Amino acid sequence: MSKFFSAYSLIRLGWPARFWKDLTRADSFLRTLMEPKTQGLHHVTAVTSDASSAVNFYTRVLGLRLVKQTVNFDDPSAYHLYFGNEKGSPGTLITFFDWGKAIGFGQVGAGVTYHFAFTTQDQGSLANWKTWLEQNDVSVLGPFDRGSFNSLYFRDPDGLILEIATLGNGKDYSDASHSESLLEFRDDTSTRKALAPRKRGISVEMRLQGLHHVTALTHGSSQTREFFVGTLKMELVKNNQRASSGTAQQIFGLDGGRPGSMISFVESPVASQGAVGVGTVHHIAFAVEDEEAQLKWRERLLARGVHVTPVLDRKYFKSIYFREPNGILLELATVPPGFGVDEPMEALGQSLTLPDWLEPRRRAIEASLEPISLPVYRDLR
Repeated sequence: MSKFFSAYSLIRLGWPARFWKDLTRADSFLRTLMEPKTQGLHHVTAVTSDASSAVNFYTRVLGLRLVKQTVNFDDPSAYHLYFGNEKGSPGTLITFFDWGKAIGFGQVGAGVTYHFAFTTQDQGSLANWKTWLEQNDVSVLGPFDRGSFNSLYFRDPDGLILEIATLGNGKDYSDASHSESLLEFRDDTSTRKALAPRKRGISVEMRLQGLHHVTALTHGSSQTREFFVGTLKMELVKNNQRASSGTAQQIFGLDGGRPGSMISFVESPVASQGAVGVGTVHHIAFAVEDEEAQLKWRERLLARGVHVTPVLDRKYFKSIYFREPNGILLELATVPPGFGVDEPMEALGQSLTLPDWLEPRRRAIEASLEPISLPVYRDLR
């Protein structure tokens, strides 16, 4: 006799129907707990036209650490630079492909990630960031009230839109007060710089604490919610409908939309079609626990008809890639092994590192790359 009984069998054996309903609920709850979940954002990868300029901006102006200087494993003629906290922890990472100006500048629009946000401690540190950025000739918009947090916006040297947001989840997140799809930057910061006391540098309190969220523009897809909730097991944290502006906003995340887990879709039927290039995001990566969890995710995605790449070895993590319904390229990246596999932690980013299969070509690769002026890293802890 089977050790498992059907509901009908249990009832016939005298078990009350109410007990079976409770058992069914418990089984459903356990299945939910056992289903794979991501751990939030792992990194965001964008495209730059100049590696040296990117290093200068993200280390000197934003205070991040260059944690890895390597090449695009699929195109070794281009740098792949990683920036993050002192250890290069998943959730703090932004990376850049240096594809030069020849590829052309990208176009922000539907189907392309609009921007991503860093996290800072509070409104005081956000005000200090505004002063520091304008002091460094960076035009800043905001801060704006986003419901759960406050945000300011600016651009890097290639025009990539960036945001710094205070700590806060996504439960009350809304861009209704100043639509993110209508940001207009001015290049003149002289007036504002004159009004604020000069800052000597990035203080410990100002330190960027990692990624906060990512925002994309879309014409609207009925499959977006089903994909992120049903397939990627994220929560629909907030659904903002704004009929007067003709746009809507859906925010997906984990744990109520904690910082570092959110992706926001701003829907606009009139948005132009975007194109990836210099000054835009190339892809968004979410973190998974390990290779075993990654393989389970791959099976899950394939079973739902999603086209997924084989597992690719990125040396510092393993990756799989696929597209969500709006066409944005996503990645699931493992947390281990991390950036200490080929450099001491105190020397991260100080030399060109290559995977074993590219080492025989090191001399040719180094000759094809423009030298980078490396920063001296100052730990703000």
